[in-house]
Amino acid sequence: MKETKRTVTFKTLVAYGLGDMYGGGAFMIVGMLFLFYLTEVVGLSPALAGLVFGIGKVWDAVSDPLMGYLSDRTKSRFGRRRVYFLAGIVPIAISFIILWIPLTTDSQVILFLYYSFAYVVFATVFTMVMIPYSALAAELSGDYKVRNQLSGSRLFFSGFSSLLAATIPKIIIDSATNPPSRGYVIMSVVFGIFFAVPWIITYLGTWEESEASEEIIAQNFMAEFFSIFKNRSFRIHIMMYVCAYSAMDLLMALFTYYLTYYLRRDGLYSISMGTLMIVQLAMIIVYVRIANGKGKRFAYQMGMLIWLLGMMLTPVLAPTSPVWLVALVCAVIGSGTAAAVYIPYAILPNVIDVDELMTGSQRSGVYSGSLTLMRKLVQGAIVMPLIGFFLQLVGFVSHAEQSPEVLTRFFIFFLGGPTLLIGAGVIIAFWFHLNPINSTLLVEELARLRAGGALDDASAEMKEIGEKVSGQSWSLNHWP
Repeated sequence: MKETKRTVTFKTLVAYGLGDMYGGGAFMIVGMLFLFYLTEVVGLSPALAGLVFGIGKVWDAVSDPLMGYLSDRTKSRFGRRRVYFLAGIVPIAISFIILWIPLTTDSQVILFLYYSFAYVVFATVFTMVMIPYSALAAELSGDYKVRNQLSGSRLFFSGFSSLLAATIPKIIIDSATNPPSRGYVIMSVVFGIFFAVPWIITYLGTWEESEASEEIIAQNFMAEFFSIFKNRSFRIHIMMYVCAYSAMDLLMALFTYYLTYYLRRDGLYSISMGTLMIVQLAMIIVYVRIANGKGKRFAYQMGMLIWLLGMMLTPVLAPTSPVWLVALVCAVIGSGTAAAVYIPYAILPNVIDVDELMTGSQRSGVYSGSLTLMRKLVQGAIVMPLIGFFLQLVGFVSHAEQSPEVLTRFFIFFLGGPTLLIGAGVIIAFWFHLNPINSTLLVEELARLRAGGALDDASAEMKEIGEKVSGQSWSLNHWP
């Protein structure tokens, strides 16, 4: 594979980063408000509302790896990745809007079927666009620091979009006149357009290497999907990713219920989430620098521990707590979640390099598809159904004051769930060894091999590093 000859400039960083306005903002709104919308606005039972997410994940289990496989093999004059940016512009807006169309029926079956269908459509469009997008970063540059900048730009715009998504939708919803569902419809139109338009800039401001599509190993997509789990760095990375984003999903999905029913301060929603997201956005820049200097594992563990500290502060909050104290706790949490959302995506290009060393093939699409699959499987097949069943199990009643027993059980889940996942992520990260030195040497070795060098000519140090990060003997690496 030829090295990318074009230089990643500031304009490239902006154009690439704008793509994740959709990824960050759409997931934030759906993660925070959709379950609440289903139970509190359209009247779906908590258990069925949780299952709506699960239904979509059955489809994701096939569509995500398949999309990665197709992305690696697409050939068009618009590029194998970027063509999907253009194709997705209109579907992005429509698929987001149909999630929030209210049905006026008392039938739980009809409600369940419609919103399951709407969520499947949304998930499919998200997959079609975001998997090629995630795969593109590894092809824009092989430089360790430039890749960190690309990931930082992506997560900066994702964080900015998440900030808007955490505050503006609730303002739109609350300002709309009766019925309550009207505000959700207006919100969906505004943000559907907001998520769709930036892809024009992302398409025009990025590029791909035309030769890359010729170098993919020809094998069926399921075999290729499962083969990536031979990569030791990827196995550890995926566990770090799942722990961080599962904890985030739990926190965000339960936060609306926490403010509304536990603190009885739903009026603080915009202030609380605005504070969390502003701090998170600012701290992404800090974690880019930490990752460049100390490594991505250090940055990840540092952020997760700060987040854990923030969760440990939540028991001091009560319905009578001053606004500044609620904002302070949210600021501490946001300082930590910045690493949780940034580092897993920043690691992905480095993990793809390890796979190229092992296989001689650049399979960004398959890795991106697998990462997106795990993200949505955990959120939709585990976390969201678990929340729905839990709310029903503890006796949660919509539009009613909850008993002290229900609130106590709720808070234990709200605090304990993310805390356990955060702790697990910190421990798992100790086994991740792609530090700045190892990653730089790996990129240099790949450049040597691409230029026609032989695997056997690698230095003893490189062979040791390669075996450490790949989890297999150097002699098992395949280079055509």
